[in-house]
Amino acid sequence: QPAAGAVPVMRAVLQVFESYQKARVNFVQTVAELATRPQNIEALQNAGVMQLLRPLLLDNVPSIQQSAALALGRLANYNDELAEAVVSNEILPQLVYSLAEQNRFYKKAAAFVLRAVAKHSPQLAQAVVDSGALDALVGCLEEFDPGVKEAAAWALGYIARHNGELAQTVVDAGAVPLLVLCVQEPELTLKRISASALSDISKHSPELAQAVVDAGAVAYLAPLIQSPDGKLK
Repeated sequence: QPAAGAVPVMRAVLQVFESYQKARVNFVQTVAELATRPQNIEALQNAGVMQLLRPLLLDNVPSIQQSAALALGRLANYNDELAEAVVSNEILPQLVYSLAEQNRFYKKAAAFVLRAVAKHSPQLAQAVVDSGALDALVGCLEEFDPGVKEAAAWALGYIARHNGELAQTVVDAGAVPLLVLCVQEPELTLKRISASALSDISKHSPELAQAVVDAGAVAYLAPLIQSPDGKLK
């Protein structure tokens, strides 16, 4: 039995922790929401939002981690300066580590950040590669959840589209056979994004195109030309 008077003390202590958690949830959800509107981006940047979001990626509350990643993705997606800030604040290794450890909601959010950084330039895509992201993203192509596969395929396509060297690193990481499997999945958006990623790889050179052909892609891509979905076609 706790001593008399211990229960109110315990309750008072717990209340402090609960208040702190509520404040973190409120902060990170509000920032993620503010980051959807371009007029807020500069103010968020000037307030030092990156440095405040970074520790929340390692929060012990999963929903806070996910919202922090989502907010970072929205910021990085906005312009190359903010994408550079994700790199310079050493956020990428944290995301890559978490891609292997966390649940599907976090994996989708983390892959979104990697894609948002990689899309801006070959240098930023190279920074994503240097952080060890390729193995983690290729691992996500084997996940059960189609949304995770989709997010990973999208990020890999954005890395590969810049130049032949980056496309080759995606091939070397073993992405192509798994993207070919994703093309065969029933979900339309997954088919579309995987086909697009294979295109982003193969467009640079005959050798890269051959790597896609050797993985048996043509047999699965050719029938999609008959697809009623315009974007997939």
